Amino acid sequence: MNPEALFLIFCSLFAVLFSWLIKRNIWEILAVWSLLCIISVSPLSAVWLISSSLLVAIIMFVGDRWGGKSYLMLCGASLLTISLLFFRELPQFLWVGGAYFTLRNLHILFDWWMGKIIRLGVINNLRYQFFLPTLMAGPINRFQIFERQIARRRWDASEFFTGAERLLFGIAQVVILGGWLINQVEANISAGIFQTQNFFVVWIYSIIDWIELYFVFSGYSSIALGLSLMMGLRLEENFNRPWLAKDLIDFWLRWHITLSQWVRDYVFQPITALTRSPVIGLIAAMLVIGLWHESSVYYVLWALWQVIGIILTRLVKNMLNKNPKIHKNATKLAKLSPFYVLGWLSLANPVIAKILGLPL
Repeated sequence: MNPEALFLIFCSLFAVLFSWLIKRNIWEILAVWSLLCIISVSPLSAVWLISSSLLVAIIMFVGDRWGGKSYLMLCGASLLTISLLFFRELPQFLWVGGAYFTLRNLHILFDWWMGKIIRLGVINNLRYQFFLPTLMAGPINRFQIFERQIARRRWDASEFFTGAERLLFGIAQVVILGGWLINQVEANISAGIFQTQNFFVVWIYSIIDWIELYFVFSGYSSIALGLSLMMGLRLEENFNRPWLAKDLIDFWLRWHITLSQWVRDYVFQPITALTRSPVIGLIAAMLVIGLWHESSVYYVLWALWQVIGIILTRLVKNMLNKNPKIHKNATKLAKLSPFYVLGWLSLANPVIAKILGLPL
């Protein structure tokens, strides 16, 4: 866990305290506190977040006042996306939460355009965007649920201590399981029989990387959700025991749930409806997920690898459903599904390295 993450967790604990001591304008004051914390870590991230949130507010105001909502939505979505792609390619700057608040702003913009929410005021959008626990690493919570939780908020000692417990568990996941333990495993492997790099060794390391990613990312999600619960807000879950998935499709319904749901609602379903092709919708959705992580040829191929896996999974499921005898025998192997899922996910790294001619 890096110093910036520790600092923001520390700031969030103060936000928890403020949330119960302050009686009026709680969330506006907490948004200002979050702004000050972000400025102290990454001033440019604060400027980026405020600018993008103001852009969305202005677009909604102009669209409701003078019309042209579709044109304004397209311009706004393009500017937000280009900003994300541009700013994260500047490695000399530390960026905090850009990939997450960009999707939140796009969510506000799309839902306003579709009529799911009314125009937000600047203050309402900023207090949603500057909710400190979810700012750094998600989840990509929805505005409607956030506002509903604020309206229903009340003191509950049981919920508070449940949140504190989850916060501590999340820190343990990141520091002990995702940090120290994985480092020990990799060190032992490096010192053992896998001292030379080949396809199989890269595959093994890729498996370890996926496990590490789960510990770290789900740990940060638990930290965010624990802190939120300590403030009296129960936000969306981000992971649902993904390594118990029965197949690859089920895995993507359990892994980074808020991102998968965002892509489902704003990419897969619209493109599938427009093209009448679920395959095209799936390709677009996985490309968005891949490029959201990093703008590179590697992640384009990674997305296509996931598409192939999902299509193969669907074909196998259809075949099994049409052949009861085969299906009955296949259910006996269901306990091995997590190994198949992890195997397919981790196989992407050595395969793509071979395709791109990268050293193993």
